[in-house]
Amino acid sequence: MTYLLKIMLQSRGIVAFEINITAIEATKKLSQNRDTKNYQNIILELEKTE
Repeated sequence: MTYLLKIMLQSRGIVAFEINITAIEATKKLSQNRDTKNYQNIILELEKTE
């Protein structure tokens, strides 16, 4: 089987679709099982990204 034929056969399995987004729920999750010093460092680094 040639490369082009293989690509053509595989492309039959590609299906296009659209999704309508109705809501976005954003959350920030701090790492679990950390001490206070680590939490403060995480908060400082997250604040730098805003």
